[in-house]
Amino acid sequence: MQVISLKTAIGMSGCSPRKDERLKSMKNNNSVETLSGGVVRLDNVTKKYGIGNLNTIAVNNVSLTISKGEFVAIVGTSGSGKSTLMHMMCGIEKPTSGKVFVCGEDIYSMKDTDLSVFRCKNIGMVYQFFNLIPVLNVEENIAFTEIVSGEKPDFKEVGKLLKRLGLSDKGYSFPNQLSGGQQQRVAIGRAIMGKPPIVLADEPTGNLDSKNSKEVIDLLTELCREYNTTLVVITHDEKIAEKADRVLRIEDGRIISDVLQNGDSKK
Repeated sequence: MQVISLKTAIGMSGCSPRKDERLKSMKNNNSVETLSGGVVRLDNVTKKYGIGNLNTIAVNNVSLTISKGEFVAIVGTSGSGKSTLMHMMCGIEKPTSGKVFVCGEDIYSMKDTDLSVFRCKNIGMVYQFFNLIPVLNVEENIAFTEIVSGEKPDFKEVGKLLKRLGLSDKGYSFPNQLSGGQQQRVAIGRAIMGKPPIVLADEPTGNLDSKNSKEVIDLLTELCREYNTTLVVITHDEKIAEKADRVLRIEDGRIISDVLQNGDSKK
């Protein structure tokens, strides 16, 4: 288990550890009306690192739209740019050029504080190494967003989610008392708790065995379909990619194929 501090986790969440009235008043944008044009849209997005002739192009002039409720897998070799692409989608990696729209909002035109609030309400994240808070129990980890924003957690809703996660008897357990598969279930619960319009998962099964990998990805896709939540997964696992509605393959920072699983090709 990767052990991170509460302070680090708060920073990763994008939420302010205080009673932020903007956060409490802002609703997520998980509505058909708001998302009819796509929950995520990238317009000619490029990300460069370094300066001058020494720069590296991680993402090269990518444009794409991801629809509400769609399950998209992004696959590619290490260093292909897929993680950078996801980081730009979730508001933590500003593109060098181009625009990123999430729920109809040009997210990088926002002030940093407003973007943090927006991200906290609208984007759920699942990481390869779980990133649970070791000093919080399972219930508190799932209700993490509400806790750090000063809201009163809805532990009744947490209880219902724990049942769906198969963790009804683990609510008061701490992360170091759980298996890897159980920890990732908690991470999924945390991501989906507020019913955000989009969940982004970066190699969510990369630290699990094959049995737990299948159970975790099945649970994640089931919950996202139930809530009509858009799911974007970065993975090296072709078996996971096969479950997606759509598969994007990225190479040298460019999307080289964009295939719908019904056999049609967008690119």
